[in-house]
Amino acid sequence: MAPQAARDEGMKLLKQRLTGGLLCAALVLSTPAKAGPNPEEYVAQVGKGASIVPWSDLKLDGRKVMCGKRPTVLDNQLDDYGAAYPGFVILNPKLLDRVSTPVKLWIHAHECGHQFRGPDEETADCFAVQRGRRQGWLTADGLEEVCKFIAPAKGDSMHFSGSRRCELMRQCFTDPTIK
Repeated sequence: MAPQAARDEGMKLLKQRLTGGLLCAALVLSTPAKAGPNPEEYVAQVGKGASIVPWSDLKLDGRKVMCGKRPTVLDNQLDDYGAAYPGFVILNPKLLDRVSTPVKLWIHAHECGHQFRGPDEETADCFAVQRGRRQGWLTADGLEEVCKFIAPAKGDSMHFSGSRRCELMRQCFTDPTIK
């Protein structure tokens, strides 16, 4: 597919997902990163209320967080707490205001996990809890807050149920090989 055609297809898919009410933990397309919109195009498509935070400037509850050198788009209209798109993370500040700090940080780290590990949800979950443990912001109690947050989630084609995800995250969290 030609680069412009791929970009147009990525924008079309993005618009469908944003306006179609798709509720998912991550918005990850299988097209190459350059085929989809960049953060500026995403913000232009979404419109009012969306903004870009440079990779080094994002703070959640006073804690600086980064996803490599990928920027974060803050989008109050996003139909979920967070999403990942090739090359950037998207967070909904209005929804994040409803959850505790460990859950916010886990959401960001989970979406960042998609950037580094791909679309698999369980891999992104494990990436997030291991990052949190290594960086010191996720304790066993914090992981239980995350589990309480996702426990009601029913399984779907992309996700295990919340309780199964928690079982797997607990295993990742206690993995003795993670330093």
